[in-house]
Amino acid sequence: MSLFKKVISRCQSIYFQGALYVKGKRGLPAQTKEDIELFKNIFENFTDKEIRIFEWGSGMSTIYYAEYLRRKNMKFQWHSIDNNKTWHEIVKGKVNTKGLQSNVQLHLREFLPFWEKPQWNWKSLPPPRDVFSPESENEKEYVNFPRVLDEKFDIIIVDARFRRRCLKTAKDFLTPEGVVILHDAQKKQYHCELDSYRYSKFFKTGAWYPLQETPNKIWVGSMENESILNALKNFSHIKK
Repeated sequence: MSLFKKVISRCQSIYFQGALYVKGKRGLPAQTKEDIELFKNIFENFTDKEIRIFEWGSGMSTIYYAEYLRRKNMKFQWHSIDNNKTWHEIVKGKVNTKGLQSNVQLHLREFLPFWEKPQWNWKSLPPPRDVFSPESENEKEYVNFPRVLDEKFDIIIVDARFRRRCLKTAKDFLTPEGVVILHDAQKKQYHCELDSYRYSKFFKTGAWYPLQETPNKIWVGSMENESILNALKNFSHIKK
């Protein structure tokens, strides 16, 4: 990498970390403004019922959208699972502070992130497929946690560990009108399970920093509900 590219990359990293810090201070999720608008559009397509939501990856988005749904007087039940105990406790504290306990249930299956495992190699990204497949009991329980809850969901959000495996699990736990949302869908290593969904679209959702080479994308898929994808009129869908 040339010196110029290294400088640009470093500046982008600083800008990105700064943006995350500001969003955190403002109580905003680690998402672009286009991400947020798209998520809200999806939620608003389920105004005629109590929404059942499952999420892999608890965070500020859990709190932000739960508050949004409450402000809209929309009935909902939100289950979210994470693998980091410290972060789980932080999010749990925010759920309690905001008085969201009756709507948001947080779950934990603790295991190490990929980058703390011996076989992790920063110089080989993304890692080869299946190198970091779920192996421990907690990892497998994390991926298969919807089976523990034994119910169907209207919205399933995939935004954390083992995204490919979670996408495979998710399709078995959707209501007929249900949708799966994949965040950071511009990363091609997540795409191997997408074709198993009957209906799906990619949506452009802006950039995190200036001169970003690959724009952010969100993928939305469903087994039976094509109409909700067509209803997202304010977003131009794109191919892989």
